[in-house]
Amino acid sequence: MTMWVPNIEAASGPIYLAIADALEQDIKAGALAQGDRLPPQRELAYQLGVTLGTITRAYGEAERRRLVKGETGRGTYIASETQKVSPLVPKEDEPDSCDLARNFAYPHLNPSLSEGLVRMARTAGIDRLNGFVPSEGLKTHRETGVLVFKDYGLEADPARVAVTCGAQHGIQVTCQALFRTGDAVAVDRFTYPSIFSSLASLGLKPVPVPALIREDGGFGAMDPEALVRAAETHNVRGVFLMPNMQNPTTHTMSLTEREDLVRVARQSDLKIVEDDPYTPFLAETLPAFGALAPERTASIASISKVCSPGSRIGFVHVPEAFGDSIRNKIGESTWMASPITAELIAGWVREGHLFKTLRLKRKANRQRFLFARDQLAPHFLQGDVNKVFGWLRLPEGVDPDALQAALAHQGIAVLSSRYFQVKDHVPAPFLRLTFGSEEADDRFLWALKRIKSTISQLADLPQLTRPVG
Repeated sequence: MTMWVPNIEAASGPIYLAIADALEQDIKAGALAQGDRLPPQRELAYQLGVTLGTITRAYGEAERRRLVKGETGRGTYIASETQKVSPLVPKEDEPDSCDLARNFAYPHLNPSLSEGLVRMARTAGIDRLNGFVPSEGLKTHRETGVLVFKDYGLEADPARVAVTCGAQHGIQVTCQALFRTGDAVAVDRFTYPSIFSSLASLGLKPVPVPALIREDGGFGAMDPEALVRAAETHNVRGVFLMPNMQNPTTHTMSLTEREDLVRVARQSDLKIVEDDPYTPFLAETLPAFGALAPERTASIASISKVCSPGSRIGFVHVPEAFGDSIRNKIGESTWMASPITAELIAGWVREGHLFKTLRLKRKANRQRFLFARDQLAPHFLQGDVNKVFGWLRLPEGVDPDALQAALAHQGIAVLSSRYFQVKDHVPAPFLRLTFGSEEADDRFLWALKRIKSTISQLADLPQLTRPVG
């Protein structure tokens, strides 16, 4: 990790308190994590141009707040008590920051909930949804899942579809059904942050696998030959993939890339879990892994990103051999997904609200991507007009954690590559920026300009090249 240097330019009180405050803020922002080592006191004093005594008082204040702990002969480290809830989790009372960290995908354009509830209230026999239903969901709701999976490139069998409490729950029950405690599961080197905690909670080990590099220097699909080596070396039993809009790199796999990975999965006898909540935003539909390798693929779909995260409805489609296991895992975890909110979603799909909402969000996203590409040039932003987030490559020498922390001080939330990597790996020079969580265009543009100027400031900072005793 690049040496931590606090931003105290705006400090108005004692400098030692400003340093302690900056340390606490950077921990909350995720720029510093449990176990990270702070710079030696003399070195930090040199960087900030202050006395050694000031730094000693600052570290003492941080220890008093239980932010850090000193270890004789080893240095000062971020304490375990400072572990925070993930910055991806919404809070009821949040500061008014410009959110380019969480991927909420234009929630202000979602269908009207009140109109949907009025429609439901007028539906004949609606009271039947106020009781227990089978763990896999009612047939009419599973058939809604079939329609959703069609947009994912999969002709799903309703008998193999189950309704879940959102895609996250779908990942949990699918991994429980397909794998055993202790199994290793291959994941992309950069991947969906929650997959790490999901696998760990089930006693599964994530094994990061590098990606192919595209002609433009961006990230491609998971390297099939590297997957072969991982399967041989780590006894990998399955692979987690996001083929249509990989999070965070945005890459959409070509048909050839999909077929190459299917070949490896069959050769190494790997089960495939594909999860792609952003698929409906794409203009072109390619065959899902569930269509290319139906005997070994579990597919997960959700329209939370499209129209209703509050409904907590997702769908899984699994090989027939795992059908009973999926039903049991859903029953054991929550008995059933809510048939009430499943009916709300089914109505929106039947009446075309899903298509109308997608049309509005695609239009908004096209403009946001063009804003980001133009404002952040010449920095390379992987993505396109159909991708609801971008993967920004940082100049050499710009630490992504330091950039995230510096932007947090300015009221702008972003995520460094740290969140998308296996813990303890050195953060790579990338930042994920989401396009749809911030409603106002002017605030979005302001944030982009601040990001570019802050990158320039960090790139121009002098690097300490000599040790300080």
